[in-house]
Amino acid sequence: MLITLLRHANAEDRSLTVADEKRILTEKGIKQSKRVADFCESKQLLPEILLSSPLTRAEQTAKIVQKNLKACPEVTLVTWLENGTPLKVVVAELGKLAEQQLDNIWLVGHEPDFSELIAYLLQSKGDHFSIKKASLTSLDVCFTGTPTARLLWSIPCSLIT
Repeated sequence: MLITLLRHANAEDRSLTVADEKRILTEKGIKQSKRVADFCESKQLLPEILLSSPLTRAEQTAKIVQKNLKACPEVTLVTWLENGTPLKVVVAELGKLAEQQLDNIWLVGHEPDFSELIAYLLQSKGDHFSIKKASLTSLDVCFTGTPTARLLWSIPCSLIT
């Protein structure tokens, strides 16, 4: 199963009085999200299903990408992509999607959760990865037995043109 991870784009500073789950994208974050969509359009990268954390910054990122990427499916919010969800829960939910024969799943979420997921699937350590805001990372994941993956590519937003 192909899984593409999109970390949410640049959001308001954590030091503001806004609750973490309500932080919105900055103007830079909006531009990053549109740039990701344009890149995906030009490379014909299109999800079969687009799942997002319900936290505002992730949802906004997902919806901007969906709106600007032709033929992209609607965004589905899932609580198991919230920041801090235990890794076992995320892996179990991905396993359920694999059982449904879904093959090209995109996830929009957070750090350090994505680094931990990638490390687990690649049988590595979480501190070996740092997923930048608005970056795309693609894995080919096998859910037969213990889930394992092969890193296909990872592109930080700063290199997306």
